[in-house]
Amino acid sequence: MSILLIRHASNTIVPDTSPLPAQVAGHDLSCQDCDTLPALVRCLQHAHRSQPAWVLIEVAAANEQQWSAHGPALCAALDALPVPYIEIARHDADALDTHLHPQHAPVALICSRVRDDACRLSLAIAARRLQAQEG
Repeated sequence: MSILLIRHASNTIVPDTSPLPAQVAGHDLSCQDCDTLPALVRCLQHAHRSQPAWVLIEVAAANEQQWSAHGPALCAALDALPVPYIEIARHDADALDTHLHPQHAPVALICSRVRDDACRLSLAIAARRLQAQEG
């Protein structure tokens, strides 16, 4: 089993300053970067095929035209995820649910302007939930 971190990061977002661990709670951590909403859809579709134990989705700001054009495909990709997900956003206004209203909501929504802190917190939540599942 693995944890997949999808970083929908625009080129205006400051890169991570701390390295990501190779494993979280004994599970491999893989990371995919995407810089557009269509790329985020492709990453979610890949997650559907690879079936990680958890998906963490870092969402970047997008304009209303992008949400209108790509929102339905993104919502369908979220609804097709066979595993729970945690969403990471800079602001509530950037959150997926604000724009998409998927059928199943994230297990947690982490809103933080500090990218590294939000990533660490979402990884800690996923690790704790994995440990609870394993007994």
